[in-house]
Amino acid sequence: MESPITVLWGNIVHAFENADEFSIEMHRKATGSGRLSKSIAYDNRKNKIRTPYASLETRQINLQETYLSHLWAFIYSVFVMYEEGIQKPLINNTFDGALKFDTPLLQRAKALFDWSVSLTDKYIEWDESLPNPRTHHSEQEKFFSEKVNGIFQDAVAYLMFHEFAHLTQKHDSFFLGVDMRGLSTTELAERIQIENEADQYAFDMLIKATDDEKQKWIKGLSILFVMCSALLIVPQKHNIKQRTHPDLDNRLLNILIKLDLKTEKAQFYCWYLCGFAVRFFLLKHAVEVPNGKYETAQDAFFSYLEELDNIKGSNGWL
Repeated sequence: MESPITVLWGNIVHAFENADEFSIEMHRKATGSGRLSKSIAYDNRKNKIRTPYASLETRQINLQETYLSHLWAFIYSVFVMYEEGIQKPLINNTFDGALKFDTPLLQRAKALFDWSVSLTDKYIEWDESLPNPRTHHSEQEKFFSEKVNGIFQDAVAYLMFHEFAHLTQKHDSFFLGVDMRGLSTTELAERIQIENEADQYAFDMLIKATDDEKQKWIKGLSILFVMCSALLIVPQKHNIKQRTHPDLDNRLLNILIKLDLKTEKAQFYCWYLCGFAVRFFLLKHAVEVPNGKYETAQDAFFSYLEELDNIKGSNGWL
């Protein structure tokens, strides 16, 4: 059965090709020079998650249907749980620190979240009785789905621009076709540096210096959801420490810092959201979540990062 995510394929391609007024010409030059294929490889086999990657042989950016399905479902479920289960109670002064699944909207979002994370281990068909971009089972879910569609397409564009950077910015000899087991410490550091460069390239394609606070906030959420998702799909907790990429928690923190949001509302929203995602990671791996009262959302986030540092310090690389 075709995944519901296929209805957004046109949105994905459009977001990638039209990030700004120069994007089309940039794509034209990259394909004309042979650095980038004119087609995007789409893998619809029923496999567990594989994140986007670039192929040196075909010069294609490869997208997997399972991963795209996971990402939309992850964004939707976390967004709904955060908006309805945390933000709304905070505004109403009824939030006691615990997320309560006391409405059908929240219960169904949590069920979708559990499915999205389960795709790490094995492929399971998307149950369309749960929220999805193709069919809507209530006006509330339709409202949130339409908001998530925009966040999702920018999130995928970010991932694609990361791979675009690898194919077009002379990264070939560093990141493709290399036996990672034989790399020296210096070579590993160089590999991590080009991953940082690709992250920066993708960030700059989505977020411009001329963007106002609201634009940075909205586009920034797309990138933050990508990074939060990466935490939740690692097979083992110590996989947050990466050998040839920046550590997953460092990538998340770097985006928060680069966004440099100025208003208290935007800062709170993004830092609290990321702390919320890290809590889910800790709960998934049965790590005790630190409790306490914090002055700011940043303070809470950094207390969770300390737990991730403990995990990285007590486990080696695979």
